[in-house]
Amino acid sequence: MREIGIVGSGPMAIYLLKYLAASDEPLAISIFEASSTAGTGMPYDPALNADYMLCNAFSREIPAPVRPLVDWLKDRPARELGDWELSAHDLTARAFYPRVLIGEYLHSQFGDLCKNARAAGHKINVLTKCRVTDIEVADGTKATVHCESGQSAKTIAFDEVVIASGHSWPDVPEIDDVKLVSPWPYTNITGLDQDDIGVLGSSLSAIDIVVAIGHARGEFAESGDRISWLPNDVDDALKITMVSHMGIMPEGDFYYPFPYEPLTCLTQEAIDEEIARGPDGLLDRVFALLCDELDAADPDHLAGLPETARTVEGFASAYFSRRRELGGLRSVKRDLAGARETMRRKETIPHRYALLRGHEAFDRILRELTEADYARFLDHLMPVFADCYAAVPHLSLARVIALHDAGVLELVATEEGAEFSQTENGDIAVETEDGTARFDVMVDARGQAPASLTELPFPGLVEALRAPDEPLLQPFALDFATDKASRIHCLALPQILERYPFSQGLVECSRHARRVAEDILGDRADG
Repeated sequence: MREIGIVGSGPMAIYLLKYLAASDEPLAISIFEASSTAGTGMPYDPALNADYMLCNAFSREIPAPVRPLVDWLKDRPARELGDWELSAHDLTARAFYPRVLIGEYLHSQFGDLCKNARAAGHKINVLTKCRVTDIEVADGTKATVHCESGQSAKTIAFDEVVIASGHSWPDVPEIDDVKLVSPWPYTNITGLDQDDIGVLGSSLSAIDIVVAIGHARGEFAESGDRISWLPNDVDDALKITMVSHMGIMPEGDFYYPFPYEPLTCLTQEAIDEEIARGPDGLLDRVFALLCDELDAADPDHLAGLPETARTVEGFASAYFSRRRELGGLRSVKRDLAGARETMRRKETIPHRYALLRGHEAFDRILRELTEADYARFLDHLMPVFADCYAAVPHLSLARVIALHDAGVLELVATEEGAEFSQTENGDIAVETEDGTARFDVMVDARGQAPASLTELPFPGLVEALRAPDEPLLQPFALDFATDKASRIHCLALPQILERYPFSQGLVECSRHARRVAEDILGDRADG
């Protein structure tokens, strides 16, 4: 029986287990989890996240490890749903749910996967409170996992190892040698007692942090679509400032058909033709297809933007120009009203739908681009795609607006090349477009950054790599200096993000895990 070790038990590992367990070949699978609970994952862990932090994937988009999320929810007792302030009426395929509720779902599904896999003849061993410290690579033999559990250390040999260790966050993040507050666990945020709080970032992570501060220092009162915020102490001098490069936030979730409707110009056939023509000019050719797609979807959209919108270098600044001109939080107010209207009418926003779909087409060319064009993509196009697929649940935006209306939240843009510094009295200072901003403390909300293979926390494994500075590519099998080295795949999110920048989210976890499972199972079938 082939022995497979999986390092980590979050979403990537859960979906990997799903696809491995579908094999007719009996497998012995061991899953290592450093925490006391397996089958949740950092973004959904109740020890790290508050129950008011919402997942921005609606339930129908989440791939089912065993059962769809809505079906699982419908089987929950009414009392359990009530604990989440949910009723049977709230359970729809288009709804957003708290991240920790998604964590409960994943944990339950993980248990079902393990039970079903054992019933199918696989051996499943889940090792909790067991931290992997290194992975030893041997020439032509099994890989050896070194792990620690409490005060004891042990080694276990495997035919295959998959690193599925999920997110990686520093305990004390820094920018320009200035120490910031880590957003994990969320109690780092709710425990802040300073009045002047900076939040570095303005996307989904930053929104969660702002809402967490709001909950800690007051309460949100809801009345229909209207939400207001009241402080616990009327004399509270709380002031929160979100600081980001452009001083804007992602727009709210909007209505669109799902399953997706086919695109007109950015078709698979068109992308295949452009890839076949070679890497030189590939980015510009596919960008031209994107402009054609936007024109077909909404002829007035690009026409209403500056002429630079039809160039790779000018697209992002033109696309964001309207939000910047109106102002970050005032723009959020306007756009939220429009997004809510699309939901009521069940009418999509054509240009946003084209961009949401368009990122999938661009993802197919990213590994084909020259290094220079890949850098151009990250600098000039990725911000727009990230803004569009990071659409924010309306409730989260309404809470942000409530804090702004209460006079405690602002959103500012940094100056080009702005540097962060620590003043003599300990304040954190940064140059913004409105002048120098100073904060008592600043929280890091920049999200997960890409990382190279050299940053994997397994020194022996890194030392054995043939080219550790090279990006990780599908099927994510590591290349070692010896030709007949152990078989190890890497599904660690920071390392995947280096060349697969759209890999955040459960849909991509499922896709990448399937690809690795196919490589592992296909290797035995081919051999």
